[in-house]
Amino acid sequence: MGNGAIDANSHPSPHGVNGGTSVIGITTHGSDWYWAVTAIMTVSTFVFIGLSFTKPRSHRVFHYITAAITMVAAIAYFTMGADLGQTGIPVEFMRSNPKVSGTADNQNREIFYVRYIDW
Repeated sequence: MGNGAIDANSHPSPHGVNGGTSVIGITTHGSDWYWAVTAIMTVSTFVFIGLSFTKPRSHRVFHYITAAITMVAAIAYFTMGADLGQTGIPVEFMRSNPKVSGTADNQNREIFYVRYIDW
């Protein structure tokens, strides 16, 4: 078994979206990390909701706000872990390592715009 999110959400071309392609994109290790953070944020949401019941009603709103923030973050990390919410941009700083340098024809890298929606 394993993390098949990147394969399941593959685009017509490698990391292609919005009519362009990115040859420098997320790996399965990066996706695994995002899934772990998704789980932590989701558990944190339920912990904050549970802790709210230990406080008087007038003080629960602070726990609810914190729970809402962690749930929005969980959704954002879920989207990044599933290789969604991303687009390609031109590389600004060229690297010499072939794993992260792209190709001569395509110098685009993948960024997750959902990260900025989360803010």
